[in-house]
Amino acid sequence: MKHISQNGKKVRNAILYTPERVKSRPSRAHKVAMQLKECFSLALSRGDFPILPNHEEESRLPTPVTITYINLSPDLRSAIVYFVPLGGLKKEETTKFFELQRHYFKDLIAKKMRMRYIPELNFKFDNSFEYSERIDNLLHNANPKL
Repeated sequence: MKHISQNGKKVRNAILYTPERVKSRPSRAHKVAMQLKECFSLALSRGDFPILPNHEEESRLPTPVTITYINLSPDLRSAIVYFVPLGGLKKEETTKFFELQRHYFKDLIAKKMRMRYIPELNFKFDNSFEYSERIDNLLHNANPKL
């Protein structure tokens, strides 16, 4: 039990609000990013993407995709969407697909979510799984004599 003097009185079990405690609450950007992730997941599960002229082959999703994380700026005007294709294959084709369908996703966000500004979308392959697998292999194959 902590005793803290407040206006000359002793207080028991007081909760101190430190910057770490305040930062632990989800920010608005984090909450909106979670809603954006749901929109992307719904669209990817439906799979009804428009076929763009002169890009018929690239307009189709080459492989099933998982949206791993969306990094949204604090002002909600730009977002980086991290994705992983199934098995980690066809990275370039999947990135090209997302770049071509950028306007479709922005339109979907405008219809599903009530936002003043639709964020500018950037798509990146999430290599954190490959990185963690590489670290795991290094640790597994490490020389036990060291």
